[in-house]
Amino acid sequence: MNILLTSVGRRSYFVNYFKEVLGETGQVHVSNSSSLTPAFTIADRYVVTPLIYDEEYILFLISYCKRNQIRMLVSLFDVDLPILSKNIKMFDEIGVKVIVSDESVIDICNDKILTYKFMIENGFNTPKTYSDLEDALNAISDDEMKYPVIVKPRWGMGSIGVYQADNEAELKVFYKKTLTQIKNSYLKYESNKNLNESVIIQERLSGQEYGLDVINDLNRSHQNTIVKMKHAMRSGETDCAEIVNNVALKKLGACLSQKLGHIGNLDVDVFVVDNKPYILEMNARFGGGYPFSHIAGVNLPKALISWVNNKEISESLLKENFGVLAYKDIILTQAGLTESISCLDMDHSLVINQIKSKAEILNVLQTFDNVFKPPIAEKVRDINAYANKLFENAYVFVASKDKILGFVALYANDYSNKTAYIPYIGVMQEARNLKIGRKLLDICYKTAVAQGMKFMKLEVQKENLIACNFYKSNGFVLQGQASNKSFYMIREL
Repeated sequence: MNILLTSVGRRSYFVNYFKEVLGETGQVHVSNSSSLTPAFTIADRYVVTPLIYDEEYILFLISYCKRNQIRMLVSLFDVDLPILSKNIKMFDEIGVKVIVSDESVIDICNDKILTYKFMIENGFNTPKTYSDLEDALNAISDDEMKYPVIVKPRWGMGSIGVYQADNEAELKVFYKKTLTQIKNSYLKYESNKNLNESVIIQERLSGQEYGLDVINDLNRSHQNTIVKMKHAMRSGETDCAEIVNNVALKKLGACLSQKLGHIGNLDVDVFVVDNKPYILEMNARFGGGYPFSHIAGVNLPKALISWVNNKEISESLLKENFGVLAYKDIILTQAGLTESISCLDMDHSLVINQIKSKAEILNVLQTFDNVFKPPIAEKVRDINAYANKLFENAYVFVASKDKILGFVALYANDYSNKTAYIPYIGVMQEARNLKIGRKLLDICYKTAVAQGMKFMKLEVQKENLIACNFYKSNGFVLQGQASNKSFYMIREL
């Protein structure tokens, strides 16, 4: 049985959990939108995917699952969940079980305003929450809420854009700062639904914080709730916790399971204030606190694999040992990528590398000369001098599969305007169906961002409608005329 963990990031321990269960009976595949992913180093196979909100993302996963006989898919990232849930039938049709809850459940968990409304409607305690700055200020003025308050993204995870405001001046500043951070991070995708209400102001709770792993089976039936007393946090994740037998919080998890009807794990943050539990947030996936449950004897990966194979599990499989105290440690992982930036397609045969010698760059320019209209040599006049210019000032990447099939050049040194520029991007005619152009743009995007650029720009011939549509589908918009026969297109990074 082969499984795929998507958006795996730094969750190497999850890869190991599933590998331990499968042993020699299957492989653990992992994916992420960046090749610089620590968990890639220990998986059986890995693949770099399009970005989650790319129109090709689901089709890419479907194709990968077919090729590699994937039977179960588990995502480890909130942003992934609504896309997977929306397209779950496509995976069902090819025999892949996606461990994801219904769209309505994902919406409630990902949207903190919907979380708040769900809690109120179902009688759970939860901190007062507002999505309008004026409403929050009025609530404070009417003594319905007091400083300090927490300012954070309505759709988000971790510590991005999270601040504590101790007074009105700080509240207004942090509100604007959080909104700016939303616009400049992956949070902008979900927040685009309603950018004006993408920041929330929440009552700050003071009390003991707990984390719950509320485990349901694939039929949404509650199996157990593991309670973790948090002793330390780091960047929004639990850093140290103890497994405790808190009967009240176990009952709370069972009730939450019944009301919500999720599938698999539900990661819940709870504060106990004056002996009353307040539910702060929920994540309908494996959370950063699950390893504490696992080290205490719970084995949800094994349970999931058994359920997908229509096998019953023993009660002890999801039973925790109380009193287990654990810490997260930091382990340095060598990625094995030094001189080149690499990106593999789904069968690992297409490789994108950076080339750094003048001779290699000249060879690529000569190879692709007639791919362009007008040819490179005609446009730059002295192709040798141009190769030297790229060698000294630009990044040059090539896509190879037995031979070079595509290349791109990128200038990322305009630090005044913070605009990266792509003078050439080309793909051989016989390779136009491998989505090489999209992969080359993706590596340019990552490189430009790493160099502090805010925009990426290129020139396209007016008559080349295929290229124009391709760039538009990848986030570029028309900026202005470059010549009588071409115009500039630009993309915000």
